[in-house]
Amino acid sequence: MSGAAGGEPARTAARTPAAAAAQAPSYAPDRSAPPPPGPPREFSFPPFTRTALPGGATLLAARRPGAPLARISLLFPAGAEHNPPAETGLAAFTAGLLDEGTARRSALDIAARIERLGGSLATGADWDTGYLSVALLGRHAADGLELLAELAAEPAFPPEEVERERRQRLAELLRQRSDPGFVARERFGRAVYGDHPYGGQLLGLPESLAGFDRDAAERFYRRHYTPGGASVVAVGDLDPEAVAAALGGTIGGGGTAPPSRPDLTPPARPGVRVHLVDRPGGAQTELVIGHASIPRTHADYLALTVVTTLLGGKFTSRINLNLRERLGVTYGASCRLHGRLGPGPLVISSAVANPAAGAATREVLAELERIRDEPVAGGELEETISYLVGVFPYTLQTAGGLASRLESLAVYGLPDDYYDTYPDRLRALDPATLQKVARAYLHPRDLVVVAVGPVAELAPQFEGLGEISSQG
Repeated sequence: MSGAAGGEPARTAARTPAAAAAQAPSYAPDRSAPPPPGPPREFSFPPFTRTALPGGATLLAARRPGAPLARISLLFPAGAEHNPPAETGLAAFTAGLLDEGTARRSALDIAARIERLGGSLATGADWDTGYLSVALLGRHAADGLELLAELAAEPAFPPEEVERERRQRLAELLRQRSDPGFVARERFGRAVYGDHPYGGQLLGLPESLAGFDRDAAERFYRRHYTPGGASVVAVGDLDPEAVAAALGGTIGGGGTAPPSRPDLTPPARPGVRVHLVDRPGGAQTELVIGHASIPRTHADYLALTVVTTLLGGKFTSRINLNLRERLGVTYGASCRLHGRLGPGPLVISSAVANPAAGAATREVLAELERIRDEPVAGGELEETISYLVGVFPYTLQTAGGLASRLESLAVYGLPDDYYDTYPDRLRALDPATLQKVARAYLHPRDLVVVAVGPVAELAPQFEGLGEISSQG
C-alpha cells in the first residue's frame, strides 16, 4: 500500500532555488573539454592448457573458475577449402546434417536434449573447418560434451533430413540472391578466384546443391571428420583433465590420418577488371573492391591488419572519412583482410549513391596508392594501434569470445603465446614497416571492382578505369 504510515499520503518537501543551490557541489566542473583518460590497465591473455588426445586430436582448455557458462567446440579439417570440384557447398551441407540424427537419436531427440540442458547447439563449416559447438551452463558441460562426441562420431544422415536440408539451402540461396550485397560478394569471389575453392560460396550453388544426397554427405564426412588434425576447445569452469577423460577414445568417425591439404594458390589476375552487375532501379550501388592477399599464418599478417585498419577498419579510417565525411556519398565504407589457411581476400566494400560510384572507386584506388607511397604519420599510427590494443580485451569478455581466440590458435597453428605478445607486437610496428607491407601486399593496379547497380548509369563512370564486363 502506498502512502506514509497511518494512511497519510507521502509528501516531498519542496526545495527552493536557494536551498537547491546550497546543496549543489561547491566546485564548477569544466565542461569545455572531455575528462582526461585514466592510465591504461594491464592486460594478460587468460591461461589455458594444451593436451594431446588419442588419435591425433588436440585439446585447448581455459578454466574460468566461477564462470556460469561454458563453451565447447569440436573442430575438424573439413572446411570449404576441401569442397570437391563441381560440388561447391558440400562441406557446409555435410556439417549442417551432423545434428539431424545419429545412430541413437533423431533430430527431434537431439533438439529436445539440448533444450533440457538449457543450451544452444551449432554445427556448420567455414572456409577452414567443419565444427560442432555447444554453449550451456557449466554444470551441464559433461552432458554437452557427451552429446557433441556422439554427433561427431555417429551421424546417421537420415534421407528425409538430407532432402529437407537440401531444399532449405536452395530456398536460402534464392533469398540471398535478392540482396545486392550478397550478389556483389558472390561475383567478387568468382572474379578473383575463378575455379579455386574460394571462388564458390559456402552455401553452395543451385547446380551443385541439386546433386547433393546422402551418399555425397557421408563420403565427405568419412574423409574429413577425422581425429587427425582435429581440435577440441573448452572454456568455462571446467577441469581440463576431466574434459580429456570424458572424450575417452578418438573423436570423429573417419580414419585417423588428416586429409591432404588442397593447393590454394590463387590464379594471377593482372590489371584492373571492372564487373558491372545490372540492377535496374536500384537506389544505390554496391561496391566490392579487392584482390587475393596472404594466408592467416603469414609472418606479415599482423602488420597488414594494421594497414587495413588504417584504410577502413574503424570509423576514423581513411576510406570511410573520405567517402562518408568528405564526399558524402555513403553511410560507411570498410576494408577487411579475411584470414584463411590459404590466401584470403582483401576486401573494400561500400554502398554508394549511383552517380558517385565511379568517383568513389577512384578515391579508393587513390587511398591504396597513397598508403603505399607515403609513410603513415606517427599520430595516425599511434591512434590506430591504441584502438586495436584497446578493443582486444573486449573480445574476451564471454566464453564464446575466448573460445574463438583459442580456435584461431588451434586452426592456424599459432604459438601458444600469440595473444600474450599481441599488444607488444602491435606497438613495435613503425611507419617504415607498414609502408613496406603496403607496397608488398596492396595492388591497386591489379584488382577486381564489382559494382551492382543500374548498368546504364554506371558504365560511363568506369570508362578508362580498366577492362569492363557487364552481367544482366
